[in-house]
Amino acid sequence: MKETAENLRLMREFGIDEGISEIILSSRNDPEKDQTEPESNCLFNAAPIGIIWKNDKMFLRLFPGTQTYENLMREEYFSANITTDSVLYANATFYDLDADEFSTLNFSGTIVPVLKNADRYVVFRCVNRLQTSETLIIDIEPIGFKVQTKKSGFLVNRGFSSIIEICVHLTRYEQTKDPKYIELIKHHWSLAQRCGRKRDKEALSILKKRLAGFEDEI
Repeated sequence: MKETAENLRLMREFGIDEGISEIILSSRNDPEKDQTEPESNCLFNAAPIGIIWKNDKMFLRLFPGTQTYENLMREEYFSANITTDSVLYANATFYDLDADEFSTLNFSGTIVPVLKNADRYVVFRCVNRLQTSETLIIDIEPIGFKVQTKKSGFLVNRGFSSIIEICVHLTRYEQTKDPKYIELIKHHWSLAQRCGRKRDKEALSILKKRLAGFEDEI
């Protein structure tokens, strides 16, 4: 990845830095697919994912069976939405967002969805794909930046951070049924209750719907 100094500065200013930065990735669903099907009630998809920035390279690591994987096998562009809205993260992790929660951009004749309620977003282009039986690695480069709110800075709130961790661990539990993830969820649930903002508590209510069977342990 060969980026300009300005692009790298903007990435950091927007909250995406070296390591893994959690964002909500929005991408276009297959326009040829029948959107009248119940499971395809929106032209766009949104899902939390980590952008990996390592050794001067930015990339995604995706896994088969997800809508994001399917979309980015095909689409050239996507947006990385940056927000501190816990409810938006919880809903995007486990539910389809409504069509009216998206707006669209046009890059080289391609429709790129962005989230209306994100604080800011970065549009990326998929540069190179490496597919294995287990993962899809996509090299990416930033090509557009926009601030949508007047919020400045990224104050770290432990409650918000725990909501992100709960989303990650609950997703992995649903995939593997490994009980170790329940213990991790319990730890971060307690932190979110003690340290979270009102919006974080609302996110806990949404996530609790996914905890059928062991919600009494939380």
